Amino acid sequence: MKKQFHFNKFTNNDTLDSLKTEWRKSLTAAQDGMWEVFAAYASQWEIRNENETIGYACVDDENRLLQFYLNPQWMKFGTAVFEQFVKQMEIKTAMVGTNNPIFLSLALHLQKSITIDTYLFHDALQADMKQQPGTLKIAWEEDLQRLIEFCHINMGGPKEWLQGYLSNLISRGEIFMLMDSEEILGTCEVRHSDSNPKVADVGMVVSTDHRRKGLGSFLLGKAKELAYDSNRSPICSCEKDNVGSLKSIRNNGFVSKHQMLLMEF
Repeated sequence: MKKQFHFNKFTNNDTLDSLKTEWRKSLTAAQDGMWEVFAAYASQWEIRNENETIGYACVDDENRLLQFYLNPQWMKFGTAVFEQFVKQMEIKTAMVGTNNPIFLSLALHLQKSITIDTYLFHDALQADMKQQPGTLKIAWEEDLQRLIEFCHINMGGPKEWLQGYLSNLISRGEIFMLMDSEEILGTCEVRHSDSNPKVADVGMVVSTDHRRKGLGSFLLGKAKELAYDSNRSPICSCEKDNVGSLKSIRNNGFVSKHQMLLMEF
């Protein structure tokens, strides 16, 4: 008789936190902060065999599988568990990191197509920053409203979401502004990972009026410098079609050994 596994919405956060700790230990490279946030806001599913919790999965609002983890001792049933979950939840797509060996190995059994969605970068090479005009300053609470407007115009995020996101960065001292008098030329972020004290996620946004001048490379280089100042290694990610950002990232000595793969089942 075919073994049946059970999937329930998580109600025990302690069990989920313990599983996520074990999942992080299984990674071959640090998890990008953005994708970890996406998984945190997704639906969390407990994977059970009879009365034992053996793993967990995360599914986003588009019914895309973002995470799938089994305790190593249950991997002998891994393909069967994965197939049952995908079929029962009617999963058609998944976003799988190549740094995530358990999820990757299971998803490969069912995939019909694979495309690279995002490159995951780590710092590998020293790079010299070309000085740019303007003054880099840490953002304070009084800067919040103009930061919201700047990011809304230059990266397209909804203002309601930006309010919470930027307010959190300001409170943690993790966002900086490149100013020319009262004009914001660009921003850079150094987000200290809560789950991995060894890394910081870095990123930048440049005003559409000041692009193609080297500001992106400069801001990312400063973010990289600030990450090391806080005793953390900088990591970042970029969608494969974002040519401008990819150039800035590579100009600063970052390399990609891992990617986020879009799989269709």
